[in-house]
This record gives sequence, structure tokens and C-alpha cells, in this order.
Amino acid sequence: MMNDKKFDFPTVRLYVLFTLAVLCLRFVLPQNEPFHIALFYAACAAGFSPFWTSLSFFGTSLIFSSPVGVLLSAAQTLLLAVGFLFNAQCVKNGWKAAWLPPYAALVFDLALFVAFAPFTAYALPFTFINTPMIQKTGIAAAIFLLSAVFTVAVKAVTRKFLKCRLRGDELVFSALFFVFTGVGICRFFGFNAYMGSAFLVLLLFACATKDTSVFVCAFVLAIPPLVTLGLSPERFFFYACAIALFTRQGRLSAACAFLCAFFVYAYIDGLFLLPAAALIPTLLSALLPALIFVLIPAPVIRSLENKLIFYREKHLSRVAINRNRAAIGAQLFEISAVFREIQSTFSSLSVSDSENGVREYIRACVTEESCKVCPRYQECAKKDVAQDLEKLVEIGCLKGKVNLIDLPKNLSDICVNQSNILYAVNRQLGDYRKYVLDAENAASGRTLLARQAQGVSEILRNLALEQSEPLRIYTEKERALNIALLGAGVVCSEVLLMGDEENPLLSLVTYGKADVKKIAAVASYTLNATMIISERLTLGMDKFCCILRKKPRFDAAFGVASAKKTDSEQNGDTHSVVKIDERRFLVALSDGMGSGEYARRVSESTVCLLESFYRAKIPPETVLSTVNKLLAFSKEETFACVDIAVVDLFDGKTDIVKIGSPVGFILSGNTIKVLDSGSLPLGILDSLRPDTASYDLEENDTLLFISDGISQAFGSTTDLYNVLKGIPTGNPQQLADVLLQAAIDAYGGVAKDDMTALAVRLFKAA
Repeated sequence: MMNDKKFDFPTVRLYVLFTLAVLCLRFVLPQNEPFHIALFYAACAAGFSPFWTSLSFFGTSLIFSSPVGVLLSAAQTLLLAVGFLFNAQCVKNGWKAAWLPPYAALVFDLALFVAFAPFTAYALPFTFINTPMIQKTGIAAAIFLLSAVFTVAVKAVTRKFLKCRLRGDELVFSALFFVFTGVGICRFFGFNAYMGSAFLVLLLFACATKDTSVFVCAFVLAIPPLVTLGLSPERFFFYACAIALFTRQGRLSAACAFLCAFFVYAYIDGLFLLPAAALIPTLLSALLPALIFVLIPAPVIRSLENKLIFYREKHLSRVAINRNRAAIGAQLFEISAVFREIQSTFSSLSVSDSENGVREYIRACVTEESCKVCPRYQECAKKDVAQDLEKLVEIGCLKGKVNLIDLPKNLSDICVNQSNILYAVNRQLGDYRKYVLDAENAASGRTLLARQAQGVSEILRNLALEQSEPLRIYTEKERALNIALLGAGVVCSEVLLMGDEENPLLSLVTYGKADVKKIAAVASYTLNATMIISERLTLGMDKFCCILRKKPRFDAAFGVASAKKTDSEQNGDTHSVVKIDERRFLVALSDGMGSGEYARRVSESTVCLLESFYRAKIPPETVLSTVNKLLAFSKEETFACVDIAVVDLFDGKTDIVKIGSPVGFILSGNTIKVLDSGSLPLGILDSLRPDTASYDLEENDTLLFISDGISQAFGSTTDLYNVLKGIPTGNPQQLADVLLQAAIDAYGGVAKDDMTALAVRLFKAA
């Protein structure tokens, strides 16, 4: 409640404004009818201090009322003050009818006005109401109704203005309160004073909102001069139109446009023919507001604009979305931490046995099995053959087994049971090799699981970071979109803009058979980015949700030509073109070693794994090492040469990975760039060193991957290069077909190996 606040500058300012409003409301009608009582009641009902409110109310009567009026005002002030004091006590005591004392005081105040206030009846068209008592009763009834209207308005202005969105009734009642106050300003302070204030309010409102609501403001501002002087309201609409047209070009432009409109009306009204005493105040009523408007510091204007935008918008939908995103992000972080712990656990479980401990163990076993049962064991022990036996075990660990030529000279001269020793050492080495192989397989499995856990952890962490970022607010752009779409004949009840400046995501709700091309065109023009409809969801019989994304700069065309080896049942080459997300796609070509069914299964498995991992957005290094490890686990020789390209359609950036594959090419106009590979195929070694590079593809560039069946047909890269120079690159399918036929012709018309050509051409999106 306001009466519980300490007196500070905002409170003092509020009571000063209240006093001025009371003063203005005393002059709404020529005989100072007490419309200010409605404001007195509304202020106390809104939480103003009854004491200070009464002081301001009664103080204005001392200045502008007759002795009878002062006595009447004193009685009215006392009644309302007592009524609200009783109201406070009733509220404290929990009395349900706490509203009754203020209402009773208001009724008695109006009864005093009807009974005792001096009043001359107005000459109205209906003679039966041209008596003072009837007219005063009607005015009293109007003041009683205005008390309720002003109560809503004062509460809205003092509690909610520039803090939250006002309800419809609050906006209407606040406008009505302003109209009554404006009429009082016109009558008390003068027409020019009101017009100057109204011009400044109109300029500030247009600058802060930058939308059609400025015409509503102009309508409200036009009513007081219409009521008091009969000034036609269309000029305010003309001023509003001039200001609105130039607001976005800056405050100076808007002020100049307003002054031009003002001088046009001044010329039409014959203002410049008036004497200086009347001309100068009228000119100042326009020049001073324009000057003040231009000189107001920019931070003040921005603060007002941000507050108006903020309180006019609905925020709960964004708050709910952001809260859900934050909760999902936090949960993803927790799950990511779990997989990170799994990765750490598997990595820490790798066991490395000490070689010295293994050698000592094998030597002890050999000594126990062969030497201690020998009659000459004690004699050998004295000659320190244990050291020679340890050397034999060391050689065995290096070679995998031992024979007679590996026996140290001292041991061969002394030992009479050499075959038993060699047998025992080799048997222990065999057991050790089996143990080491099992340990290595277990370690490889743990490493593979650790890498997968690490990849999943990184995916979840990236998703958590993405989801934790709150939605940005693009209120200005959303409003501009709504207005532009409405101007194009598309009605939207909701518009939501998400994403960043580079990749906007627009969602809107439309009605009827909306033209999606028109929606995309308007959105593209307003956002200054080429937008396309990516989804259209049905919400009801006549209600749809359209989702628009930024259109990529490039589109792609693909061409594939392949042939299996003659007399082979299956082609061992496999290719893939798969969409990763809205802006990237993956191109892959895998050549399984050899030909036939097994080679096909190897290349197909490789491509399927690559597709799945890349679509899951697992980091590329984890993808390649995992696929390599999985192929290496096979009991048979499972090798694959792989070409991978990830192409970004927004900027043409292309990441290319080549693993044991033949040369590839980037064909750009008359130039050809060779993509070579020096790495071994997948599945040969546990460690993998692929050839990676990034290229920026431009419009009409073509990326070409080929399998070794085609590259070997031409004998050398030079010959293949010369063939490519003679093939048109405009159609990627034609390029692949011609190259494949040239390779078959080079083999003499017989396909001596599986052959595949995969071409991708970028072109500018329409």
C-alpha cells in the first residue's frame, strides 16, 4: 500500500501529479463541478495516504473556491477521509463489508454537492431537464460512475504502467481519465499548453512504439480540444501519420515531419494572419515540444521504448520454453557426466603387466619343472645357470619361441637336459602368448567402449549447451513480421522468432488457405534472409502452424555410376548420400577389399556405420577410430578404403577424409584439384591416420570420388586426369556415366574389378 511507503522523490512526484490532476478536474465544466471527488476517491482506493490526499484535495479548494465552496469542500474532504480510515480499520478486523464506509462517504459528498453547491442550469435541448436540481443530480451520478472508472485507471497507472501488460478495461479507463484531465488542462492552463503537452506525448509515443497504435494515441489526444473548442480531430491523425512515416529515420526526421504537418494546418487555419500576441504562443506550442523531443538523451528514449515493448508483450510462453530448455540442458549435462565417468572407468581398467615379472615367472616355472628334477641341479646352481636361463626366457619373449641355437653357451655346455628345458620354455611362452592375446582383446574392447562413451558424452554435452541457451527475444522483428504479413493478406495470431541472426527459425500460426510462397516471400523481405517453409503443421480445421528456416546458399545434384566385376555376383563398392541436419549432408564411398559378396558386406557395413555415427553427430575422430576398431575385430581380413565428404550448403565448406582410397577430384570450371591419400585402409592397423582436409566449394564445383577399379583402369593418375579434362562437368550423372564407360573401355570392354564413380555438384539455390 502506498500509505505504508516512506516519502521519497517518486512518492513526492506522485502526489504533485495528483494535485495537478485534481486541479485540472475542477475545471472540466465551467462551474467547477466536483469531478475531482472521483479522483480523490480513486486515489484513496488505490492506496494513497488519506491524510496527504485530503491535504492536496482541500488545498486546491482554498485557492479556487468561494467561501461556500470552501466549506463544502472541507465537509467533503472530511467525509471521504473518515470513510477510508474506517475502511482501513474494517480491513484489519476482517470485516467483509469494508467497502461500505468509503461508498457511503462518496454518496454523502455527492449529496452535499446536490443540496448546497451554487449552480446555474445549462441550457440544454430538452427543457424538462433544464432545472439546477436535475442537472446536479445527473452530474453527481456521472461522478459516482467515474469514481469506479478512475479507481481502475489510477491503480493501473500507479501499479502496472511500464511494468506489465494492461488489460483492455484498464487501457480504456486510463484513456478516459486522461480525456477528463485533458479537458481540465484546456480550460485551466489554456489551449496552447494542452496542445504542446499533447504534441510531446504523441512524438514520444510514436518513437517508442513505432506501430499503428500511434493513431489510437492521436484519437485520445484529439478529444479534449474537440470538447472544449470544437477543434476537428482529423488534424491529430494527420500529425500521427506524418510522424509515423519518418519515425524509423530518426527523431529529427520525425520532428521535422510533424512541424511540416503543423505549418500546413497553420496556413489553412490562417494562423499567420493573427497578431504576434496570438501567433507566438501557438507557434511555441509546436516548436518547444519538437525541440524537447529532439534533445531528450538517447538512453532515455531507448529505456522508454524497451519498457513499452516489454510490458506490451506476452512472456510466459518464452519463460516456459526457456525453463524447459534449461531443465533439459541440465539433465543432459548429468547424463553426459555419466558417460564421461564410464569412459574414465574403462580407460583406467587397462592392465599392463611388467615384462620383468613375466620373465621371472616363466624362469621359475621352467626351473621347477625341468631343473629341480635333474640330478645335476645342485651342480648347475653353483655355476649360476639361472642367469643363462633368464637370458633364454628373454629371447623367447622377443621371438615367441626358442630352439637349440638360442641356448646360451654356458647353459648348453653344462645342461644335460636341454630338450626338456626348451620344451618347458616354449610351453610357458605359448600360455603367455594366449594370455597376452586375451588381455589385448579385452583392452581393445575396453578402449572401444571408452571411445563410444566419450563420443556419447560429447554429443550430450553439446546438446546440453545448445538447450541451456535461452531463446533470444526479437520483439521488434516479430511485430514487423506480423504487420508485413497482415499487409500481404496473411492473418497470423502468433509469431515466434528463434535462433540467431545467421540462422533464424520462424514459427507462425495462420488461418485458412494461406499462400506459403507469399509467407516465405514476406518473411524473407522482412528478415533480409531467404526463408523457406520447412514444415506446415495442421492445428485444426482451418488453422496451421508454418515453420520457416533460412534457405541454404547452395543446393546439390548427385550422380552415381557403378559396375560389378565380370563374373562376380555382387559389387563390393557401396556409396551413401545422407542428410546430417538442416545445413549439412554426408557423401561416402567405401570399397571393400576384393570383390563379391564378402567385399560388398564389408563396404556396406562400413558405410552404414559411418552414416549412423555422423547422423548422431559423434565427433569425426571418434567415428573413424571406432569403425576401424570394429573392422579390426573380425577374424578374417576385413579392410575397406573409404572416401568421406561432409558438405555445408550454407557456405560450401567441405571436410574430406580419405582412408586408403584412390585419388579423388574437385572439378571447378577448367581447373581440376587432385585429392590424394597416403593412409592404409580401415581395419589393417589399430591406430588410424586418415588424410583430412577442408575445402571451400563454390557454385558449379563438382566433387568426384572413385573406387580403385576405375583408377586402375587408366594406369596412372595422369591418364585419368587427361580423361576428366574431356568430360563435361555440368551434369554429375553424365560425368559419372561417361567416366565409368571410359574405364570399362580401358579394360578392353570387360570390368576387371568393381567400379563406382560418385559425383556431387553444388549450384546456387534458386
